This record gives sequence, structure tokens and C-alpha cells, in this order.
Amino acid sequence: MTPGHNGKPVADRIADYIEHRAERFNDRAAATGNAELLTRATTLNAVASDIRARLFDD
Repeated sequence: MTPGHNGKPVADRIADYIEHRAERFNDRAAATGNAELLTRATTLNAVASDIRARLFDD
């Protein structure tokens, strides 16, 4: 993995961003009871896990 501008590998920075988005969807789903938002949050968490597991190439 190639280090990014802040020293973290690019894949980790992308995974951090996706996890942050998932948290926002999760929070909004909890506040509204919207099941679709919960599904989106779960999907984004799975994608972030795949990225962290290095299943995708740079």
C-alpha cells in the first residue's frame, strides 16, 4: 500500500471515509426508523471491511 499525504495508506483513508458515512446513515436510521438507511449503513460497513482486508488493489 502506498502511504497517503497524512502517512496512512490510501486504502485506509478511503475505508475511514466510508465508515464515517456509514455512521451517519446509522445515526439517521436510528432517529427516523428508516430501514433503508440501516441497510445502506450495513452495506458501507461491509465495503469498508473489504477495503481494510485489502481485497481491492490500489
